[in-house]
Amino acid sequence: MLLSDFSVITPYGTNVSSCGYCKSTNGSHTYGMSAHLMTCQDYQSLVDRGWRRSGTYLYKPNLRDSCCPQYTIRMRANDFEASKHQRQVVNRFNNFVQEGDDNFDKDIAARQQERKAVETGGSEVTQPETGTEQSTVTPTTTEATAGSANRKQKPRKAPKNVATDLRTRIRSSEYLLSPDITSWKHRLRIKLEPSSFTEEKHALYTKYQMGVHHEPRSKCQVKNFTGFLIDSPLTSTKPDTWTEEDPGYGSFHQCYYLDEKLIAVSVIDILPSCVSAVYFFYDPDYSVLSLGKYSAQREIALVQTLNAKAGYEDLKFYYMGFYIFTCQKMTYKGQFHPSYLLDPETYNWVEFKKCQEILKDQRYSTFEHPAPLHPLFEAKIKTFIDQKKGMPSESSNDDDNDDDDDDDDDGWNSVDEEDDEFDLDPDEFNARAVDNSDDELEGFVEGGNDRKKKKLNNKEMAVDPAVKEAKEAKAAKKAQRKEMDRVYREITALPPPGCLDTKDITQLTLLNVLCLTSTNALRPIVATDAYKSQKNVRNVVAEYYAQVGEQLANSMILYVQ
Repeated sequence: MLLSDFSVITPYGTNVSSCGYCKSTNGSHTYGMSAHLMTCQDYQSLVDRGWRRSGTYLYKPNLRDSCCPQYTIRMRANDFEASKHQRQVVNRFNNFVQEGDDNFDKDIAARQQERKAVETGGSEVTQPETGTEQSTVTPTTTEATAGSANRKQKPRKAPKNVATDLRTRIRSSEYLLSPDITSWKHRLRIKLEPSSFTEEKHALYTKYQMGVHHEPRSKCQVKNFTGFLIDSPLTSTKPDTWTEEDPGYGSFHQCYYLDEKLIAVSVIDILPSCVSAVYFFYDPDYSVLSLGKYSAQREIALVQTLNAKAGYEDLKFYYMGFYIFTCQKMTYKGQFHPSYLLDPETYNWVEFKKCQEILKDQRYSTFEHPAPLHPLFEAKIKTFIDQKKGMPSESSNDDDNDDDDDDDDDGWNSVDEEDDEFDLDPDEFNARAVDNSDDELEGFVEGGNDRKKKKLNNKEMAVDPAVKEAKEAKAAKKAQRKEMDRVYREITALPPPGCLDTKDITQLTLLNVLCLTSTNALRPIVATDAYKSQKNVRNVVAEYYAQVGEQLANSMILYVQ
């Protein structure tokens, strides 16, 4: 048995970081690990437990504790029912390739001209600030052209004599498959190939990241590109014998060439049960073609095509990555029917429409057994989002400057019996201290504690009722915030949803986990002393076991560096 027959991973453990969607500082909770080798079957099992990959880094969000829960979404490809809009996207694309479209051509030309003007000026800014002079074409002109094209462009019917099934319809504009290419306005070629680096792909990626996501060129270097979209831990099942008709399982690029120019790349994983979409980048000059919506249907057609071939009978699904109910940019994923979301605790698939109704009322839920979380826990999550947006949170205390650090109770420890005194005006307080110093000293010497208590009670009664009410409200707010922090710490200390409690993992369980030694020899971990000598390796193994599940933990090799 070869080492490539195994999956070899190094766990990194849990991580709390800023959220890429709502931008909250501590809102994202994930568990991650690095995959040195990964069989496609093992990765399929991980995906079906809510995992995703970015290059060789594998991660699983903790949906319960995160501000923006990321649910795994998939659809059954053979049952795909294209909406009217989705059919129009394909029809317009096919008509553009075969017959041409003046509005589309003008929009593409305007964007290209604008980009050349920016490059000529030596600027790397893709969207100049308002008021900046531009030569020939300004962003406003381009947007107006695009808007005009969208208004004038009417939905067009599919070309004549074209079948209605998706597999045939979406490939009808590929010139390699048609004998009538001499009369076509453009030539479209779509090529499926194993994940690989080319300068052309890197240039397109840089253009996309800078133009669409506004990233600086320094973040689009070759190492960033390869680490994100080229490197893959998946072991190809047909490294030397693959063909586009029979690619096997592994990581692939689906490249879109228009008139022999690369305009888009779809990064996908072909797995035993699905085609999993990893990332899609395209030339912003061609955004009028709705390439994202077109490519999604193209990948659905790929699932249908593979499923009809021998050896791919179980490949029935199209995985669209994560779905976030509160993220407007992900709304389109729910428009592909029939779709299902992965229950984060039972790991069963639930119909999307049912999940959608539940998520209207709850940020996080298990779909098979929906139950709301503690309201104070949800309020704490809301503070992460509101504070980043600069909004006053309901739980925020304007009178305190203490941090929101969950492990720091100093802010609460400062709430003591002396708060009422120091809330008085300082000058008034000092005057009273001078006037009453003799009386207090006398009471202390003569044992007049009762008189002192009576005097202090009289002072409290003399306080303005409005001031007293404000103090009580302040104390109540502090108490609520303290209770909120307690509930948050208590819930986040629980095992992540859908995971075992590491405390329940026995010594015998740990013995079943394989480890890769420095000599590259496979052997089971059999001695508890080994854990003591490697900085809590036992706890690392236990947490890993809880996250990936018993079956995967016993099949993959844990490489502890």
